[in-house]
This record gives sequence, C-alpha cells and structure tokens, in this order.
Amino acid sequence: MVNRHLSRKSRQAFIVSGVSVALIAFLIRAVDWKDAYRILQGGISPGLLWPFLLMTIAIALAYGYRWRLLLKFRLGNKAALIVSTLCLGGNMLLPARGGDLLRIHYSHLATGMPHAEILSRLLVEKVIDLVTIAAVGALASVSLGASSVSAPHSILTIFTVSALMLALFVMAMIKYFSEPFLLCLRYVFKCIRRQGFFEKHVTYLVGDIKRSLAMSVMFLPGALTLALWVSVYAFSYIFAARFVGVALSYQESLLVLFAGAVGLMLPAAPSGIGTFHASIVSAFICLGRSPAEGLLVATAVHFLFFVAYVVPAGVLYGRWYITRNISR
Repeated sequence: MVNRHLSRKSRQAFIVSGVSVALIAFLIRAVDWKDAYRILQGGISPGLLWPFLLMTIAIALAYGYRWRLLLKFRLGNKAALIVSTLCLGGNMLLPARGGDLLRIHYSHLATGMPHAEILSRLLVEKVIDLVTIAAVGALASVSLGASSVSAPHSILTIFTVSALMLALFVMAMIKYFSEPFLLCLRYVFKCIRRQGFFEKHVTYLVGDIKRSLAMSVMFLPGALTLALWVSVYAFSYIFAARFVGVALSYQESLLVLFAGAVGLMLPAAPSGIGTFHASIVSAFICLGRSPAEGLLVATAVHFLFFVAYVVPAGVLYGRWYITRNISR
C-alpha cells in the first residue's frame, strides 16, 4: 500500500515537473535574450523595492483578515498574520499548495476547530478566488477594449467566461445538488469500507460548505478579495515590472495579473514555475509587446514574492516547530 502510494506520488511529481520543464524549454527558445539584456541595461530600480515590500505586507494583512472573516473571528489578529504568512510562503515553496495545508493545521491548533470545518472554509475561499479571477479578467477586457487594444479581447472573454462558469458550476453543485452528490460518495466509501470516515468527516464537510456558500458569509471576504486584487496586487505587479525596467500601465497590469492567476491554476512545480512565466509571456504577446519583457516581469514577480514570503514563513515555521517540540 505504501509503495503504491509513493509510486502514485512519484508519477504526479514527474508529470508536473515535466510540464514545468517543457514550458521553460519553450520560453528559452521563444524569448529574444539580446532584447532581455538590452532592457536590463536600461537600469534596475532598487528604490521600487520599498513600495513593493509595502504591497506584500498589505497582502499578508488582508489575507489574514479575510481568513478571520471566514473563520468568524475565532482566530486572533496575530495568529491570522502568522497563518497568512505561513500559507503564502508555503505555497511559494511547497508542491500541491502545501501552504494551505499548513494554514489548516495551524488554524486547528490556534482555534480548536475541526479540520473538516477549516477545510470547508478553505474551499469556500477558493470559490471566492475563482470568481475574483473572472472579475479581474472582465475588468481587464473592458479596460483594454476602451483603450483600443483589441488583440487580447476575445481571448480574455473566453477565459473569463470559463472561470466564471466553473465557479458557478461548483457553487450550484454543492449548494443545490449536495444530496445526490453525498449519495454517490456514500456508495464509493461503502465499497472501500470507509463508511465511518464518510459519516464522521465527509458528510460534515459537504454540509458546512453548503451552509457557507451564502451571500451573508461570502460578501465581505469577496469584496475584500476583489479590492485587494485590483489595487494592491495590480500595483505590486507594476512596481515589480518597473524594478527590471519594464513600464506597465494599470490596464496592462490587470491583464498580466489575470494571466498569472490562470497560470498558477495549472499543474506545475512549486509556485507555478514554468506555467506562471509562460502565462505572463503570453499576456505580453497579446498586448503586442516583447516576450522578453514578459519573461523579465514574470521572473521579477516570482523572485520578489518568493523572497518576501518564503523568508519570514521559514522563520515563523522554525520558531513554531521549536516551540512545539519544547512544549512536549
């Protein structure tokens, strides 16, 4: 059983690594490296690191507060900031969104809430993120259309409608078709002789998600998420781009932000290596700009966010790990 599980994990790791390697190879061939070097020669702007750092702090604070909203304020302000930093740093470093698992476990220890209940709030958060991605895509499409940039308009419309339809489908299935869904799952768990696990955890999880998919629960976290994306995230991309000498307008930053979010949804190595960069480059091509500019921006965004979150997350995790072992 253990060997079979490890074999499955190995196959998954091989597939996602293969996707990342293939896209990196594609980027190496597609990008004009002389053009990239010429842009870098224009000068890096270290002074923009300070506003970028302020943006990353604002993101961590906003994510922590949103998580408090979803947990109905059972988590304190300090714990919320710690858990958001662990999550953001973990997702940049660990495969399979490992930062979210850290967030679930730390929230369980801090609040005493069951893992299933915390997981249900995480899934509600993912639905909110998916709707937000669709909204940002729609805003980018409208703003670029108003600016007479028509090339990416149809592509944006397709991806935006797809993301929105997927979010609505997930919400409808859980909200209105949970009973047939549970019946199917009950049969599956009966076949594998895990009925106790199903009744104790799965039934509660689906029921809690159904209750949480309500306007009264989702409105404030959703509004906060949308405001965060169209302000702080957009400007963080602008600062990261200008750090490597690439000028990016606000309308263009929305498209790049949307493309990066779509890239992170695809299976790949930790923090979207390959898929994220290819998505950003594709956005620049849609804008009629140089792929070299796109690769520089993608690399700058990835590297700066990696340093900004992985370093403090590592410190917090090390402190948490040491404190937990000493208390034992």
